[in-house]
Amino acid sequence: MGFISSKARVQGHLEGDNVILGPTMIGKGSILGKNVIIGCLAKGGLKAFRFPEGFTIGDYDSVSQGAKIGKSCIIRSGTVIYETVTIADEVETGHNVLIREGSVVGEGTLIGSSTQLDGTVKVGRNVRIQSNVYLPHLTVLEDEVFIAPGVYFTNDPYPPSGRLAGVVVERDAIIGAKACILAGIRIGEGAVVGMGAVVTRDVPAKTVVLGIPARHHMTREEYDGKKSRWARAS
Repeated sequence: MGFISSKARVQGHLEGDNVILGPTMIGKGSILGKNVIIGCLAKGGLKAFRFPEGFTIGDYDSVSQGAKIGKSCIIRSGTVIYETVTIADEVETGHNVLIREGSVVGEGTLIGSSTQLDGTVKVGRNVRIQSNVYLPHLTVLEDEVFIAPGVYFTNDPYPPSGRLAGVVVERDAIIGAKACILAGIRIGEGAVVGMGAVVTRDVPAKTVVLGIPARHHMTREEYDGKKSRWARAS
C-alpha cells in the first residue's frame, strides 16, 4: 500500500505502491516503478524518532526532509532513496538500487540494478555504473566515469578504525569488472583499472593497471587503440 506526502510535489508518473515522504520534489516526466521509496529517514533521524501510540507512516512523513528527483528520470522498482538525496535530470536506475542520505547524482547518469550508494556519495554527469557495485560513504566519481559490474570500493584502511577515507575516481576513468579499490585511493583522469584488479596505490592519469596488486600495464592511448581494433574486427 502506497503513501504520498501532502508536502511532496510530484510531476512525474507513479506505477503504484510508492512511498514518498516529506517535501520531496519529483520532476516532470520522471517515472517511478512499483515499490519505490523516496525520502526514507536517515539513521540519525530514525534513532531520534519517538514512536507515538498508533504509529503510521504519516508520522515518518512529519520528520522526513524529503529528496529531490529531477526531470525525465527513470527510478525502477524496489529502489530506496533516502532523505536529502539530490538526483539531477535524466538519471536512470536499475531495480533495487539503494541511495543513502546526502548523496548527489549528476545529470544523465545510469546506476545499475542492486548497486548501493551506501553513505554520502558524489556522482558526476553521464557516469555509467553497472549492476552490483558497492560505493561506500565519501566515494567520489567525476563526470563520464565507467564502472563495470561487481566493483567494490572501500573507505577504511584498517577496519573498523572509525577514520574513513573515500576513493576519488577522476573524469573519464574506467574500472573493470570485479575490481577492488582500497580506501583513500585516487584514480587519475582517463585511467583504466583492469577486471579483478586490487588497487592499493594511486593510479596516474591515462595509465592502465592490472593484477593483484595492480601494476602499470600500458597507456590509455594503447588501450584505446586495442579497443578500436577489436571493435573493427567484429
